[in-house]
Amino acid sequence: MSVANVIGVLVHGARDRRAAIAEALAAMPGVEVHESFEDGRFVVVAEDVEGRYASDSLMAFNQIPGVISAALVFHGVDDGASSDQNQASLAAATKMETRPS
Repeated sequence: MSVANVIGVLVHGARDRRAAIAEALAAMPGVEVHESFEDGRFVVVAEDVEGRYASDSLMAFNQIPGVISAALVFHGVDDGASSDQNQASLAAATKMETRPS
C-alpha cells in the first residue's frame, strides 16, 4: 500500500508578482493551486510525487521570487483509502473565506 503526505499551504506573495508566482507554482510537480486572490494569496495543495516530497515543495515555495511567506495549514497522510473524514479535512483546509483588506 502506498502512503503519501498531502499538505495545504497558504502562500502569500507580492501583488505585482501574482502572475509569475502562479506560473511557478503550477510548474511544480505534485502542486495544485486551488484558489488565488487579488491581494497575492494562494491556497495550494502539494503531495508527495516520485523524487519529491510535499515538504520539499513547501520549502521551494519560499524560493519563488515575490513570495513573502508560505504557511503550512494542513498535513494529512493519504494511505490510498478514501474516507469521508480525510476528504472533509482536506476540503476544509483548502477552503478560504475572503475578507475585505
